[in-house]
Amino acid sequence: MRWVTALSLVALLSVLVVGTLGLFPRDPVEGWEEATSAYGARNAVAAIVLGARLWDTLMEVLVYAMAMLGVRMGMSTLPEFRAPRPRVAETPLLLKAADILIGVVFVFSLYLAASGHLGPGGGFPAGAILGSGLLLLALAKGADRLAEELYEPTLEGLEYGAVAVLLLIGAMTLLLGVRGQIPLVAANLFIGLEVAIGAWVVLHRFTTHRGEV
Repeated sequence: MRWVTALSLVALLSVLVVGTLGLFPRDPVEGWEEATSAYGARNAVAAIVLGARLWDTLMEVLVYAMAMLGVRMGMSTLPEFRAPRPRVAETPLLLKAADILIGVVFVFSLYLAASGHLGPGGGFPAGAILGSGLLLLALAKGADRLAEELYEPTLEGLEYGAVAVLLLIGAMTLLLGVRGQIPLVAANLFIGLEVAIGAWVVLHRFTTHRGEV
């Protein structure tokens, strides 16, 4: 197995070297700026994900939502964690870091979602970053206390509402030909909301049935 690992590592490094040095350059793709701007974007990735291949993106969101629903239904049959939960190490540093960073995390996540059609970013990384911010709060406060503050039934309604809005945006874009920056920004924002809530659902369900963070 060692020689297989070594060979794979050499192959990976070779690909990185070839790509970095540009030893085999490809011809530039013509007309990508016009095709991208036709969808109201300046980022070609956003034009593909939220324009040319929007059905794929919507199906990914639906798969993600189904996975979250599966976590809810699958773990609802498991017994809750009844043993005394260990106290979270609420050090002053962790508490202060959570208080300071959660605002920065929220603003940066919102920025990534709102500007995903202009440059690198989009709803999926924005939602993952916001979900990481919720994890930081759970580490600082405890998942149960944070769940009381977030009020999960409201989050579930927002999650399903985000999926419904995304399907509506997709229908307007694909069936009615609605294009522009507003649908792209709206889609990224609701995708980010869906991903962040889904990350929190998984975290809270596991802490409920397997103990505190």
